[in-house]
Amino acid sequence: MRVKNAFKLFILCFVLIFFAIFIAMMLYGGENYDGDNHVFQPHYDDPEDLNPDEEKKKSEEKITEPIILWWTPFTGEPGRYKKCGNVKCYFTVNRHYRNNPQTKVFMFYGTDFKYFDLPLPRKPHHEWALLHEESPKNNFLFSFEEVMTLFNHTCTFRRESDYPITTQYIDSVAWLFSSMFLLSAKEKTEQSRALHLAPMIYAHSDCGTPSDRDGFVYKLMNHIKIDSYGSCLHNKKLPDHLRDPLKGMFHDDFYKLIAKYKFAAAMENGICNDYVTEKLWRPLFVGTIPIVIGSPRIKDLLPSNKSAIIVDDFDSIEDLAKYLKFLDENDEEYDKYMEWKKTGIKNQYLLKILKEREWAINDYTSNDAINFIDGFECFVCKRIHENIQREKKGKEKLKFQATVDHYGCPAPSKFDDNGKRTLKNDDWGYEYLNSKYYAKALRFHLDMNKTIDRSSIASTANRFRAAGDLR
Repeated sequence: MRVKNAFKLFILCFVLIFFAIFIAMMLYGGENYDGDNHVFQPHYDDPEDLNPDEEKKKSEEKITEPIILWWTPFTGEPGRYKKCGNVKCYFTVNRHYRNNPQTKVFMFYGTDFKYFDLPLPRKPHHEWALLHEESPKNNFLFSFEEVMTLFNHTCTFRRESDYPITTQYIDSVAWLFSSMFLLSAKEKTEQSRALHLAPMIYAHSDCGTPSDRDGFVYKLMNHIKIDSYGSCLHNKKLPDHLRDPLKGMFHDDFYKLIAKYKFAAAMENGICNDYVTEKLWRPLFVGTIPIVIGSPRIKDLLPSNKSAIIVDDFDSIEDLAKYLKFLDENDEEYDKYMEWKKTGIKNQYLLKILKEREWAINDYTSNDAINFIDGFECFVCKRIHENIQREKKGKEKLKFQATVDHYGCPAPSKFDDNGKRTLKNDDWGYEYLNSKYYAKALRFHLDMNKTIDRSSIASTANRFRAAGDLR
């Protein structure tokens, strides 16, 4: 129940965290300098010391199943046995269990992963698991091999991860295929004229992101009218009842508003393979053509070959704008992008993923469905039991090892005047590079059994930076 409650509160927490980070960036500029030394992740508090008496008590407590301990207290679970198919594990966020002989796995939620707060020393039978479904901008450390190879089990948006959640924002096939809000090109044109709407909607309040989507839209605005409802490039106000970010984004009236536009910006805040959010699926759901900046492999996931427009497919911003104007003025050509809403989803790969996933988004309380947090916990639990059985039978244990492909994302860049990502993104690029130094420093300290704390890692990272060492 606690895990299900955590999942229900996930979107609420995500929005609140975003606004907290946004305010902090506005106040502190997102950087913290100490002379030539950059102190990474300054907003993190130092970990609390464990109570020795309580730790001794928990280390001696008789637990009959493998313990899976959330080092980052994501679920809030104090401790309980949970059945996973034919096996059980004991799940907890209580760090005092760290030295219990039954403790097999430490789980981390990516956004809360702190390089200076780790369950060390890491014993030979201790495995680490990573759940991180969020944007690469939340923690660039996972873009690097030095950090990703610390983990044995992964659950990320990347299809290469052990327990991929690439379709985490799709409710179901029926939801995506729905024509509840669908309007024809002719009806959209009528709405546009009556309400004085631009052809395209842009609704983002996370400004200045690593993907440089604001920079692209700003350039595109020179060629086509765009209504921007968010704080980024703001030029149009939302109705009062839709301005609350916690309620407005899921309100039917917001869906109806998007449906009135012919095009909607579906532009992620970070560029990474398979990082796809509601920014794409929402316009597809309501029947508006998404203009996509995001995953380089996005075509693998689209419902049909003609359902979205990919920015990278065009030689220039002018060419994209010309094509959007062409579709805006030609209803028959526009409506071809909505044919999949009538004939069905043609992408067999997408259908296969949705059919085979064991977890659900909104209906996990019925039909024995689970959310992906429960799913990943049980996935890890079953892996641990599998190796326990192999060991009992005298077989070699399976080795589970993550690679950088389970998350790794490229360095941020900016769009040039032609709409190509050829320019350096100085602000986010610095943070990305800085994360590389910290990833390298962390791995160096772990491999050499050196002290792991904030100042020690910062010192080594600064030394690597001074030497220009990025091997």
